[in-house]
Amino acid sequence: MRVALAKILAVNPDVLLLDEPTNHLDIESILWLEEWLRTDYKGALLMTCHDREFMNRVVTRIIEVASGATTTYSGNFDFYLQEREVRRQQLLASYRRQQEMLAKEEEFIARFAARASHASQVQSRIKKIDKIERIVLPPEQKVMKFDFPVPPRSGDDVLHLKNLDKTWTGHDGRIIPVFSGLSGTVRRLEKIAVVGVNGAGKSTLLKVITGATEPTAGEVVIGSGVATGYFSQHAMDLLSPGQTVFQAVQEAMPLENIGVIRNLCGAFLFSGDDVDKRIANLSGGEKSRIILARLLAQPLNFLVLDEPTNHLDIQSREVLLTALQKFEGTVILVSHDRHFLRSLVTRVFEIDHGEMRIYDGDYDYYLRQTKEAAV
Repeated sequence: MRVALAKILAVNPDVLLLDEPTNHLDIESILWLEEWLRTDYKGALLMTCHDREFMNRVVTRIIEVASGATTTYSGNFDFYLQEREVRRQQLLASYRRQQEMLAKEEEFIARFAARASHASQVQSRIKKIDKIERIVLPPEQKVMKFDFPVPPRSGDDVLHLKNLDKTWTGHDGRIIPVFSGLSGTVRRLEKIAVVGVNGAGKSTLLKVITGATEPTAGEVVIGSGVATGYFSQHAMDLLSPGQTVFQAVQEAMPLENIGVIRNLCGAFLFSGDDVDKRIANLSGGEKSRIILARLLAQPLNFLVLDEPTNHLDIQSREVLLTALQKFEGTVILVSHDRHFLRSLVTRVFEIDHGEMRIYDGDYDYYLRQTKEAAV
């Protein structure tokens, strides 16, 4: 992604079209791109994006596409949310007033339609309401509706990292070090972010924690009663393309009846015939929702999430964020969504040049500490 962006930015085009530019960038790259677009780029920019903070800092107009129409808002994303709600409330008030007026007119017509003495008044009111342009309320946008079930309680220490080393063997046989000497403890109910630049080893650490790959040295000691669920960047690739949505969810809860499975599918926006869609024909966001549904189907108390928001729209991100905030278990995640991190995490593990530093505070505390250290 960085190479693709660099090729485009080197041309310094008059018009820049970006489709989810932050999806596969680390936070440092997002901050650089954000600053370049704000201060150095002089052309026009049109983009789709699900990163709230990026949009708040970069964009000056929002074009909403909904219900077969476009609506323009002058301002950043937060302004758009506020203004959209104001317009929605105004539309609702106008709709209610119109409905009350129509009800009165129709009552008058029904009451006096048979009276010759009121014929002209009745006809006048019929013509009046026929000419009125009816206010139509747009359909409510569908969003995921779910909460993680109350999980079985784990021990107070969820896992211990003890002097973890990890190396990969390159195609030419070279030993490539990722990190070494990583030690730390994850405690029950903590929400931990693993941060670092692309290639620092964040995803590798999550793989080691979940047993998806073995450490080169050291060990991961899992606490008592820990049931782990893992959402990886490549989890979507593990779904069977020939399966239907229903079959993919049923696979995670084989003992449940059809009604329970369909209800869970519905909570993740797969209702009616949608449950019969093939995995091969789904978008990235739809596949992400299936992975989340499969996690929800299991009694898990430790969630390991690698970029869980990457293919989700903003509304779905907010639903996931709220569910994780209320989740009565432990979470460790990698994400480049700063709004998500600010709103969720209580500790930060930073991997930098093969070492890990632990910050016992939220994401803003971590930013302040690293900024002070850089001065």
